[in-house]
Amino acid sequence: MDLTTQSRVDSKAIIPTTPHVKATQTLDTDPVPPTPSKPKIKETKLALNDETADFTVICEGQRFATHRNVLETSSPYFARMFRFNGSETNDKEVQVPDVHAITMKHILDFMYTSTYQFPDGVSIPSTDYCNHTTFALLHGPDKSPLIFKRKCPCAGKSLSASHLLMHVHVYTVADYLGMADLKTYARQGVVDVLHVYWQYKGLDLADALEEAFTSTPDDDVGIRDVLVNAMKEHPGLVVDEGDVEDWLEDHPEVRERVNWDDYMKPYGRGEKG
Repeated sequence: MDLTTQSRVDSKAIIPTTPHVKATQTLDTDPVPPTPSKPKIKETKLALNDETADFTVICEGQRFATHRNVLETSSPYFARMFRFNGSETNDKEVQVPDVHAITMKHILDFMYTSTYQFPDGVSIPSTDYCNHTTFALLHGPDKSPLIFKRKCPCAGKSLSASHLLMHVHVYTVADYLGMADLKTYARQGVVDVLHVYWQYKGLDLADALEEAFTSTPDDDVGIRDVLVNAMKEHPGLVVDEGDVEDWLEDHPEVRERVNWDDYMKPYGRGEKG
C-alpha cells in the first residue's frame, strides 16, 4: 500500500458518524406553563325574598324583599324612582299605595320568572275539538264541536273563573309601572279565562269591567276590547244576573258597542245549570 492510499484510509477512519437519537430517548425540555385564566365565577340566580335582597317593596303592610337591579330593569317606574331618588323612596324601601299585596306579589314573581300563577286553577284537558266557543256547543251533543275541527287553545293551562278579575288587577298595575310585557301576559290571561269560563257565575264580569274602564287610560284599549268582544260574542251572557246589564246602563258608549238590546228580550237571562 502506498502512502497516498494509506492517508486516504486514515482520513476515512477519523470521520465521526452522525449521532441518532434512539426512540427511547427523550429530550430535556422545560414544561409549557398553562395559559392563565380567570377563576370561574358561580352565577347566582336572584329570587324574591332571598338573602341577597337589598330593597323592600311594601304593599298593604306586607314587605317583599327584592333587588334594586331587578326592579330597575323590569319597570320604568322603578327605574325613574331610583334615578332621581325623590321623595317616593329612601335607600332601602318604598311604599306602593293603592295596590293589593297579592297583586304586587304576582307582579314581582313576573319580574323574576317571566310568569305568575294564580291559586285554585283547574288544568284544562286536551281534547281533539274545542267545545268552549258557544253555549250550544257546551250543552249540545258531544260530537257537535267536531264540525269546527279546532283544538282548545287553552289546553294544559291552569284556569279558574275567579282569575278574571285578578288578571285585570295585574294589567292595570302593570300599566302604572310601565311594564308592557306584563300587560301582554295579563291580557292573554283574560282572553283564556273568558274563552273557557264565560258562562260561569264566578266570573265577576261587572267588577272586571269597572276595573278595566276606570283604572286604565282611555287610549289603552287592550283589555277593554277583550271584555267588549267577549260580550259581543256571547249576547246576554247566561251568567249575568243583572250586574253587567246595570253596568252597561251606566256606560252607554260601551252598551252601544255590545248591542245586547236585540237579544235580551227574546232570550232573557239564563244561568249555568
